[in-house]
Amino acid sequence: MEEQNKNSVKIQIKQAGFLVSGILPDAQVQQVIVAFTILRRIDCLIGKYAPQSATFFADNNKTLSDDRLAEKLCEISGGYPFYNYSGYNFERILISPDSIEVVMNSYFQGFSDNVLDALDGMNFIQNLAILQRQSRYLVDLISFFAQQDMSEKSLDNEEFIQLIFSLFDDGGRVFGQFCTKYELSNLISECLLSEDLRKGKEDYVSIYDPVCGTGSMLATAGIKAKSFATHQSNICLFGQEISQFPSVVAKALVLLSGNEHSKVFYGDTLTEDRFVNKHFQYILADMPIGVHWKTIRERIEMESIEPASRFSIGLPAVYDSQFLFIEHIISKMSPEGSRAAFLTNAAALYAGDARSGESRIRRWMFEHDLVETIIALPAGSHTVASIPIYLWILSNKKNQAQVGKVRLIDASSMKSKNRRNGFDNEMAQFIVDEYRSSIISMRSQIVNNERFGYFEVDLLEDGKRKDRVTISLDTDIHEFVEKEYQPYAKGKVTVDYASVEKGYSVQFEKLFAQEKVDVTSLIDASRDLLSVVDSIEAIRGDVVKIMRRSETKAWDELPLRVATEVVLGGNKPSVEDSYGLPLLSVSYLRKPSNDVSLYEITPKTRCSTKDDVIIIVKGENTGEVFRGVDGILTSSVAAIKCIDKDVIFPQFFYYLLKGCEKNLRSLATGAIIKSIDLKTIKSFKCAIPPMEEQIKMASYLDDIVGKIDDIINAVGGSENVFLSYRQTLIENVIRGRVLIK
Repeated sequence: MEEQNKNSVKIQIKQAGFLVSGILPDAQVQQVIVAFTILRRIDCLIGKYAPQSATFFADNNKTLSDDRLAEKLCEISGGYPFYNYSGYNFERILISPDSIEVVMNSYFQGFSDNVLDALDGMNFIQNLAILQRQSRYLVDLISFFAQQDMSEKSLDNEEFIQLIFSLFDDGGRVFGQFCTKYELSNLISECLLSEDLRKGKEDYVSIYDPVCGTGSMLATAGIKAKSFATHQSNICLFGQEISQFPSVVAKALVLLSGNEHSKVFYGDTLTEDRFVNKHFQYILADMPIGVHWKTIRERIEMESIEPASRFSIGLPAVYDSQFLFIEHIISKMSPEGSRAAFLTNAAALYAGDARSGESRIRRWMFEHDLVETIIALPAGSHTVASIPIYLWILSNKKNQAQVGKVRLIDASSMKSKNRRNGFDNEMAQFIVDEYRSSIISMRSQIVNNERFGYFEVDLLEDGKRKDRVTISLDTDIHEFVEKEYQPYAKGKVTVDYASVEKGYSVQFEKLFAQEKVDVTSLIDASRDLLSVVDSIEAIRGDVVKIMRRSETKAWDELPLRVATEVVLGGNKPSVEDSYGLPLLSVSYLRKPSNDVSLYEITPKTRCSTKDDVIIIVKGENTGEVFRGVDGILTSSVAAIKCIDKDVIFPQFFYYLLKGCEKNLRSLATGAIIKSIDLKTIKSFKCAIPPMEEQIKMASYLDDIVGKIDDIINAVGGSENVFLSYRQTLIENVIRGRVLIK
């Protein structure tokens, strides 16, 4: 299928919620759309075998054992680890003379247990019962999905995983937290399963994710494993997830990507390990960031007392559970040889002093020579975009050249050329290539394990405690004291050797500080310049289009209150929190940065997401409009949220308000401090194009505005002709003055 048709499928699926949004709450609409998308995928894979499966079942269900019957039905259904013997597929459901309720019940009863289990976990049957009360909604939904081609010819497994990710990503912070970006999943899988580090084909491949979310990363790894598994049926995927709905979505994705022995369980990995005493060849995880374990503290502490238990290495502070997951991952590594890849924040590198549980866990990994590579990822690579993220790769069977050493790769300064995606496939491939390369460069170092170690020791002056100091492992403690402390002390400085504690930490920035230079590569600079020239040439035709058209289309005007809600910012939070969100000021909105303070999120905190549009409501910039970002709304800004997607297409929402910015700014009142009140914003009227036009405009503007933004970023400066042209273009497009095919 052509690329634009694939994108069309994704756009259409996202709009399917409009068909049932009037009779189901938003959360249930999300569940129904995800479930129907997965169901249609299964239908496109095995639906053509419906008559043959129904005939075989009718002829043999009384003579064959359940296991043998299931085995044969899977063979008939193209060899997939699931089947349906009802005789129905989506097309046959629509032409059946029987009622939709009867047909759907027969259809579901014909599925194999693994499919039924996944659908049941998605509350699909219950949601379907609501839709059946008004059968026209159900028929409309089935008809809609029957028109979507989700066969492997149209969408391969990787593209289908991306589709599921996009459905969750569009669900905002509540749903998006359960999905790892596809590009990041791809990077992790490529590094974990790197062909350069394997000996060849493998008869059996086991891959495990203890915090699998929707299973997108686990399924991606399963697809990558096809390159070295002797047979697809030899790839076993295993996962566990604490949240119910994502866990059943993971079951479905694993079902489509693994074999019949693959399993995903619902439950808390830390307190209810569903794979006790089981080890895996490959382990990957997108760690929960900033999640405490206070509520399970007693159970964790009880287990840690047991010798050789998961948490016997050490217990971290209760506000950071990622270290517990690291210990859990270590316990799942097979003595015969395992590799693990997982994401953490910076705390995993250096949190805690030498006596802390965090340092003890790091010390155990380095002293057992488990750490193979640590990669500092680019900003924006993770859903928690405001904090640095690191990819750790562990191996308990290093090759001879890696023994006693750790590879460090600093990709933190990399930037995507596509401003709408903080992390893209091109960046991921660059990091993979760097990882596979053995060349030492500005971005890559190989460091001996001992370099991460240090001694913490108490110094005494005339027998009294003077200071606690940190000394590198390769330094003689006595010589250090005699050189660095004794010459400046009034009395005799001695070492309290009973206090000596060995710790480990990774000071990433310090290790790379001497390697960094300020001179930009001439090759990169010339490439950027050529890109700017190409972008300028690309928008030349659009300038001409606008010059030749002046008429404005007459569309219905509606006040914003009809389709949106406005959330005004509040007081500045008082508590800083490294896991919180930034304050949304004008300067931050114009140039987001990771180098800002983050603040604690409480039930009273008013926040914005990337799906919102932000408007300045107080000050000299009142009325200015920005794209939404994850952050805390201050008293000078407000978030406008689209609540009726039947009226305004979400991707068009920002352009609509940005195109009306001049009118919004004219509404500001106040002799000294300009402002706009809530009532004025709600009453503001916009000309709303038909939905089909909105979709076209959004797609067009995403493309052309992206090119203009590339130029603006390269040219720099707060005022230039391209900023003015950007605004003019948006204004003309939303008024229908630009002909879009």
